[in-house]
Formats: sequence, structure tokens, C-alpha cells
Amino acid sequence: MAAYSLVIRRLLICSLTIVISRAITSPMLTLFLSNKLGLNQQDVGLLLGIAVFIATLLTLYGGYIIDRLEKRRLLILTMLSSAIGLVLLTLAENLYLTTVILVVTETASALFLIGSKAILSENLPVGQRAKAFSLSYTLTNIGYAIGPMLGVVIAGIYPIAPFLIAGAIAFCSIFLLTGVARDPALPPVIGQAQSFLNTLITLKTDRTLIMFTCGCLLSTVVHGRFTFYLSQYLLVTSDDQNTLKVMAALLACNAISVILLQYQIGRFLKREHLRHWIVGGTALFILGLIGFSLADSLVGWCVAMFIFTLGEIIIYPAEFLFVDTLAPAELRGSYYGAQNLAALGGALSPVICGFLLMHTPAPTMFYALSVLAALGGVLCFMSGRRVVIHQK
Repeated sequence: MAAYSLVIRRLLICSLTIVISRAITSPMLTLFLSNKLGLNQQDVGLLLGIAVFIATLLTLYGGYIIDRLEKRRLLILTMLSSAIGLVLLTLAENLYLTTVILVVTETASALFLIGSKAILSENLPVGQRAKAFSLSYTLTNIGYAIGPMLGVVIAGIYPIAPFLIAGAIAFCSIFLLTGVARDPALPPVIGQAQSFLNTLITLKTDRTLIMFTCGCLLSTVVHGRFTFYLSQYLLVTSDDQNTLKVMAALLACNAISVILLQYQIGRFLKREHLRHWIVGGTALFILGLIGFSLADSLVGWCVAMFIFTLGEIIIYPAEFLFVDTLAPAELRGSYYGAQNLAALGGALSPVICGFLLMHTPAPTMFYALSVLAALGGVLCFMSGRRVVIHQK
């Protein structure tokens, strides 16, 4: 990390602290909402799905704003919004107020991710971006290794404390980016930039981006919010205490695997072979899902999570690198914002899984997710072929 500029180093540290703030609350969010609002698992899934859906649509315009204004200040605003939202979540008793707060925190999280990717891309040469994306994801999973375990311990002492501490961490992260010089590339003057409508037209005419985003959306149903549907599944098939124990172990297994293997695997990613890597990652997702459906012990769950995580290690930087290949420099934030529409898969995931858990045998959920993963892998592979053909 010492080889990077001050802006990049602090940005990477912020990526770690922001993830810790989210990971502290992730194992008990569905349980917290269920107890706080008196909702069943299908209703909790619907609530989370609505929040993610609205937040994802908002980030399409957010990507456009990121291209026009200074990215560092926008990241500071997203961190402040997350901090306030996490604290207010503990005070929410009303369903509609809770939904608004979840939309704010989800939007802030998505915009932070888009803005950080745009800063990495514009401040690093092409050859270093795959390694930087992999390093960022490694730090993300260090956060997921630390956060859930802290959250479970803290929740055992005081149930709402994880949300208060998460808000404090997000707020303190702001100071990492204050006092740092502006981005090297000056933001364009508003009058000189193309309108949001023209930007949408540009995105709409890029058929490769559209096909790839659709494939990513189906894949994101599987990997984007896996903590939600795994906790939903465990709450249906076991008790609250076992759910917390298994989720803490699975998230730690996921994070440790990424920490140990992400850079080792990510450094082999090449732009010309991205479609093959994505197919391999999709196959690992399917194997992991089948493993979840058959798991009957903590060891079985962790083995399935390890296989699932290998797919995640490949897919995550491959998707970022693919969009970075497509995006013009002046529209990088907009392209990342458009590809972030794939996060709608994360909105659909708890809704689909909640419905399946209520109306079908519980393991059916994993087989349905396997089918969606396969369809997403096919679309991404076809998108990669279009890029290769156009480059010839």
C-alpha cells in the first residue's frame, strides 16, 4: 500500500472502516428488524428489498453526479449519511420511517463504492487497477472478518449497541479524507458537461454494458446479499442463537478466505480473459449453493462457504475490471453507476428467498439461486465475447 499516493492510501483505509461499520450490524439486521417491527421473514425480506431497490435507482443519478463534482467531498457526505442513518435506525419504531432510513444507508453505501472505484481508476495506470481492486476487496473482507464477530459479542451485551458503534465508526472515517488534496483531475465545470439525459442515452446505446449489467444482476441475486438469505434460511430451519453462531462463522470463513487468496488470484486476472474467469466464478457459486443445501453441520457450512467464496474472489474484481475496460474516462462514474444497477439483484434476493422459504421446502431456495447464477454467467460470457470481437 505504501506505493500508492496519500489519497489512495486513505481511501483504502476508509474502505476498511466503512465495511467494518456495516459488518458489525450485518449478522443481526434481519433479526433486529423482525423483533423491532414484529415482521415475519417474508416481510423482512420485502422491506430490505424495497430499500435496496430504491437506493440502487438513486445511484444511477449518483454516478452522474460523481463525474461532475469532486469525488472526495461526495465520499465524505456518504460517510456522514451512513453514520446518521445507523444511529437513527435504533430509534425507528415506524415501518415507513425505518424504510427511509434503510434507503439512506443503502444509497450512501452504494455511492461510496462507486466513488471509490472511480477515484482508483482515475488515479492509477491501467496495469495497476486489477491489483488495486483486489486489494480494496481484501480490505473489505478484513472488515467482514472483524465486524460480525464484534457485532455478535456487542449485541449480547446490549442489542442496539452494534448500530450505535457502527455509526460512530462511519463518522470517524470522515476525518481520514479531510485535509487531503483534491483529486488530481479537476472536476468538469457543470456547463461543459453533457446533461444527464444525454448521459443516459450514451449508456442506453452501449449494448455490451446493458448485457453485462443484466448478467451481473442475476449473479448479484446470488452473491450480493448472501448474508441476508443465509440468515433468513437459518432462522427458518433453526433458532436465533444457532443463526447468530453459524452466521458469525460463515462471515469469518468468507473474510479469511478472501484475505488469504484474493490478491493471489486477483493478480492473474487479464482483460482479454475476463469472460473465462467469470464462467469459472459462476461455476464455483453453483457448487457452493449446492453445498449450502446439503450442509448439516458447522463444518459443512464452512466448506460450502469456502467454495462459494472462491467464486466471489473471481467475480468481484472481474466485474469492476470489465466496466473499467468499457468506460470512457469522462463517464467513468456514470458507467459504474449504471453497472451498479446490478445491485437490484440484491434487492430481489431477500424478496425471492423470503417467498421461497415461506412457500417451498427450504433447500429449494439454493437450487433456484443456482439457476439464476448460471443464467447470469451466460450473459456475462456473451458480453465478453462482444468486447473481444469489437477489439479485433
